[in-house]
Amino acid sequence: MELFDIEDNKEKLKLMVGVSSGLYTIARPPELASVVRKLGFGLTRGTNAIEIAGDVPHEIDFTQGKELRHIAEKQGLTLLLHGSLTVPMAMPERGEWRDAQNHIQKSIRSAVMGGCKYVNFHACLHFWLEMMTYAGRKLTMAFCDHEGKFIDKILKENDKLRKWFIEKKWDIYGGDILDNDERVRAQIEADRKIEEWRRRELAERLRRGLQGLPEEARGNIENIVERILTTGVIPIGLPENIRGALQKIIEDMRSDVAEQGAKDRKKAFQDVIEKKLEKGGKWDSEELRAVVGIIDGYHIIAHYLYYSNDPIWQRMYEMYKDVLESGRYKTVTYFKNGKNYTYSPRGLEGEVDYWLDAAWEKAESENDREFKEFYYAVCAAKYIEGHMSIALKWMKDESPEGLIGGITAEVKDVEEIEKLRKNAKDIRITLEIPDARSPEYAGLYLICRPKQIYAAVKTMLARLNTDKLLMLIDFEHIATQGFDPLNEIRDFVKLAPDAGKYILSLHVTKPTPLHHHIQVEIGDVEVYKLLWELAKVGLGKYHTTYLIFERGGERDPFKQSVTAIRLMVEQLNQGTTPENLIGKPKFFGVAGPTPGSEERQRVIIQEHARDPIEGLLVVPEETYTSLGKAGIAKIGKEKWKKEELR
Repeated sequence: MELFDIEDNKEKLKLMVGVSSGLYTIARPPELASVVRKLGFGLTRGTNAIEIAGDVPHEIDFTQGKELRHIAEKQGLTLLLHGSLTVPMAMPERGEWRDAQNHIQKSIRSAVMGGCKYVNFHACLHFWLEMMTYAGRKLTMAFCDHEGKFIDKILKENDKLRKWFIEKKWDIYGGDILDNDERVRAQIEADRKIEEWRRRELAERLRRGLQGLPEEARGNIENIVERILTTGVIPIGLPENIRGALQKIIEDMRSDVAEQGAKDRKKAFQDVIEKKLEKGGKWDSEELRAVVGIIDGYHIIAHYLYYSNDPIWQRMYEMYKDVLESGRYKTVTYFKNGKNYTYSPRGLEGEVDYWLDAAWEKAESENDREFKEFYYAVCAAKYIEGHMSIALKWMKDESPEGLIGGITAEVKDVEEIEKLRKNAKDIRITLEIPDARSPEYAGLYLICRPKQIYAAVKTMLARLNTDKLLMLIDFEHIATQGFDPLNEIRDFVKLAPDAGKYILSLHVTKPTPLHHHIQVEIGDVEVYKLLWELAKVGLGKYHTTYLIFERGGERDPFKQSVTAIRLMVEQLNQGTTPENLIGKPKFFGVAGPTPGSEERQRVIIQEHARDPIEGLLVVPEETYTSLGKAGIAKIGKEKWKKEELR
């Protein structure tokens, strides 16, 4: 047990210190070889909360979960679960969306079986989609909305999105939308319109060209025009100047027909596509060729959010208001149909505007990462909302495919079923800032800043009418993303003065980009400052908040970390500012019952007072009043006999 503990009745903030078990797959230590062993390993760390780090999403079955719950109940422990680390959350491709949902639901099921208070997920797995290559990925993609449904659903529902899609994407996806018969009909319709325009326009031009005929011949103009339209041949007998003018009209018409034909073909295909999308007709293929790449899925969902003024768009907009309403993006110019148009970020009422397209092009050309950070985060947040919406419905589902129905079908013990039902009702889900597993993409993950996850969580709580979703902040993960953790947290609390309501847990480690998970040392003012900033916005005020020292897996780095975090909690309860810690010797381990205290050091000195003369004296062994072989050889046997009974 740790030497220092806080009496429960003295705590002002609802803060519970805990540890995580660490992952088996990192270094395969035998003490983490099963979920029960993970719990046993955490039992000796002197905390009442243990976050089990899941190596696989289905790690806790009913049998092991029952044992975990039994141990936790007898030992008075609070169990938590870090869910699957391989959830491809926030991806716009249907196959990956389904994989993510499968991992999410398996992890939730594990947490319920184990009686865990929350299950935690990294908010995303991938970096910005524009940086993804084809290696290891599908060459065709089935783009989906936030709830995993094919994109035809939102294209049917949103008129502005549909008009934008037809204008910008018809040529890319027209072959996927229309089947062969529909393409043929569209081509026939286009050819008909082109021929109508050609005859009408050529007739009008020929009439003007024939105005130079003598007065007596003008009554024959319509016959001449009809003959030329039918045969394509200029009649013999016309004056040379008239023939030359008519020949030039016919030659000019060829290039004009090509230009007009392109417009008519485009219009004909767009009309057919729009009618099909408006009706929600089945596409010829949902496996799209997606020549732009997977990022096109985000372009579609971003416009959906923008045109519908979705609540997550509004919330994330407020987080980036300084960027979006700066001089760079307050008004932008977009070139369309041979003209420049000016748009603002709030859009045009009732119209399809192109501010988002122009802003993206501007960010691309100027390599503006701030705008792209907003763009990716708002899309990712919407996909997370979809994942959580489906998961929450599944958790209440009584059918065999649902969580409750599946448990009822598997578990035969009525008492156990009721316990698991209660677990499913009480459990919460946390979303954690992801680590930058690929350092070259630090800061370029889809959603990786506290303000982004705060915006997502706060919106989802209202949108989904639930209290099940909260956030988890990992200081070290912030550092791996290339942000200064202290500056990041200070900026965050300015934007989110109510952040304490939405934070359920913290991973408290010494933050560095190296992601080393080393111990938190007693008296670490840097870590305390991070906790202090969050305490100012209500950390631990509204509900029990867990301060978890997270073990990475390879080594046993706990040492005095739990003691150090508890000392920090004590000072938080006393309202001690970081500047006033210097007057708190106990915080630095030099007062009170801590390993560095004066009393403890005096005991250590006394225990080792005779160490300098160790090996210099030879005395009889007290137990048996006799010397060992080495002692007798050194003193001499006869001399020892004379001294033995003195």
